[in-house]
Amino acid sequence: MSHATTENSLEILSLRYGRSLLPLAMAAREIGINLRTAHNQISKGIFPVPTILQARRRYVHVEDLAGYIDRLRRTGGTENHLPIDVTRASGRAEKLEIQTNHA
Repeated sequence: MSHATTENSLEILSLRYGRSLLPLAMAAREIGINLRTAHNQISKGIFPVPTILQARRRYVHVEDLAGYIDRLRRTGGTENHLPIDVTRASGRAEKLEIQTNHA
């Protein structure tokens, strides 16, 4: 009888790091964003995982990070954690320009 086991993100992260708190840099790497982006998202209040501040350094609980990764996996990576007014194609507001053809 074949017994298939499925590993969840918590098991993988626990085996990989062996600790319950990860520095923000490691957490950002795990979700595929730059550390500077993570800091910017935290300052805007839109970082998708709760963080804690200890001795002037940011950390993420492995359980919270694993939960976020599992949610992304279930939604196929389509989960958008940013509010609509924050998600823009570029940093500038777009202008509507009317072009006319003169012959």
